[in-house]
Amino acid sequence: MPRKIFVFGGSSVARALTEQPDKWEVYGLTRNPDSDAAKAIAALGVKLVKGDLDDPKSYAEGLKGSYGAFIVANFWLSYTPNGDGNAAAEIEYAHTIGAVDACVAAGVKHVIYSTLESFKPRVAIPHYDGKARVTAYLKEHGVPSTQLFTSYFFENLLSTPWKEEGGKKILQIPMTDDTPFPGFSAAETGLWVRAAFEDESWIGKDMDTSTEDLTPGKIAQALAEVSGQKWETQHLSDETFLALEQQIDYEWWINFYALFKGEMKRDTPASRKIAPSAMDLKQWLQTPEAKAYFKY
Repeated sequence: MPRKIFVFGGSSVARALTEQPDKWEVYGLTRNPDSDAAKAIAALGVKLVKGDLDDPKSYAEGLKGSYGAFIVANFWLSYTPNGDGNAAAEIEYAHTIGAVDACVAAGVKHVIYSTLESFKPRVAIPHYDGKARVTAYLKEHGVPSTQLFTSYFFENLLSTPWKEEGGKKILQIPMTDDTPFPGFSAAETGLWVRAAFEDESWIGKDMDTSTEDLTPGKIAQALAEVSGQKWETQHLSDETFLALEQQIDYEWWINFYALFKGEMKRDTPASRKIAPSAMDLKQWLQTPEAKAYFKY
C-alpha cells in the first residue's frame, strides 16, 4: 500500500514521488488550487490541500495519516517586497516551525527539510541563518528528520545577465573566476528526497545535494563547450568583487561573499551516488530552458 507523503512546496519533489505511484500517495499544499501551477501538479496525480503556511490549522486535516513530509519555505517571497533580510528570515522561520509542529502533532514519521547551514560568526546571512535555526529546532526536539542541504541551483544562471561583446559572450556573474561552490539542478531535488524516503536509515542524518563542484570560470568553459561559442566571465578581481557590496542588493552580495570565502562545502561524490541520474552542469546546459536563455 502506498505511503502518504505531504509536500509543503516543491514541484520537483511531487513530480519525483508521483513517478512511483505504487510507493507514494502524494498530497500537496497550495493556497490556490485553481492556479496554473496547482493544476499542473494535480495533473501528475497529486491530491491538493488548500491551505496557507500562515495558518497551520488550514492544512492540519490534510496532514493526518502522512508517513512523511517534505518542507521547504520561500525566503525570497517574503524578502522581495521590502528587502529586509532579517524580517524575511523571521517569517520563513515561523512558517517552517508551524509546519514542523503540525507534522509532530499529526504523527508524521519522517520529515525531510530543505535547509542551509549558518556560517556565523564568520558571515551572517539571514537566508542561511533562518534555515539553520529550523534544523537546530528539529534536532533539539528529536523530530525524526533528514536535513537536505541544498547548494547553488543551476537555474540561478537563467537570471544571470550576459552580453555580447567583441565576438564573445560575457557571463556577468558577480563573482571572481575562482570562487568555489557546489551546484545541482533544483528541478531534480526530488531525486534526493525520494531516496531519503525510500531508506529510513536517513532519519537523523544530513544529506547533500550536489552534482558538480563549480567556479564561474568552469561555468563559462562549460557554456563554450556545449554551445560551440566563445564564452568568458567578467574576470572580476577580488577588489572589484568586494566593492560590489555597495552596488548590488546586500542579501545577494552576502550570499556571493560566503561562496567567495569558500564557506559552502558539499560531499559531491557521495551526493551523486544517492542520485546517479541527476544532471551535471553540461547536461543541464543542454536543456531547452538553458538553450533558450543563452541563445545557442
